[in-house]
Amino acid sequence: MRFRLLLAGVIAPMIYVALAMAGPLLWPGYDLSTRMVSELGMAEAPLDLAFNAGLMLAGSLTMIFSLGLFGELRRRGADVITAGLAGLAVAVFGGSLVVGGAFPLPDERHLAWSAGFAVQVAPLLTLLALRKAAGLSGLKIFLGVVFVAVNALLAVMFGVGDLIGQDNLGLWQRAYGLAMFPWIAVTALALMPARAGVRSAFAVR
Repeated sequence: MRFRLLLAGVIAPMIYVALAMAGPLLWPGYDLSTRMVSELGMAEAPLDLAFNAGLMLAGSLTMIFSLGLFGELRRRGADVITAGLAGLAVAVFGGSLVVGGAFPLPDERHLAWSAGFAVQVAPLLTLLALRKAAGLSGLKIFLGVVFVAVNALLAVMFGVGDLIGQDNLGLWQRAYGLAMFPWIAVTALALMPARAGVRSAFAVR
């Protein structure tokens, strides 16, 4: 069961990245530099139903992973509050993806995905939860870097530095997504039980 819960965290980011990066290839005229990922789920998109279904699947798997994350953090010495907050932040993020897929643009309910910004603090909470855990030095450093990266990119998304504009909005959003989501897969792999036969480069002993 532990392995399956963590495996969900490996698969979910793969689905999201595939949707965000490969989806535009199936929509002639779609410019990934200027258009948002969410637009791939709009009614005029060629594969809107497939995109939205994939988004909801990724979100559901992320919520499943949040249970595995909580359990593994507790097994590695984390207190229930820190582990719980880390798991909750990831679960809320997953739920926001489900809502985003269930209510595609231009439905106003699509904006409920903004609750997913809770994931901004998830890498830091996971890092704090693992502070007493042995053998995960690489993962801890990685989580610290990710926390800085996702928050720096979010600041850019909100206009800090005046780097974002209509000509590059889509690229910045994808860069943010690549910082915000794949860390979950890396963390899941690093925390997988040894008996699953998975060795992580982020586990330094």
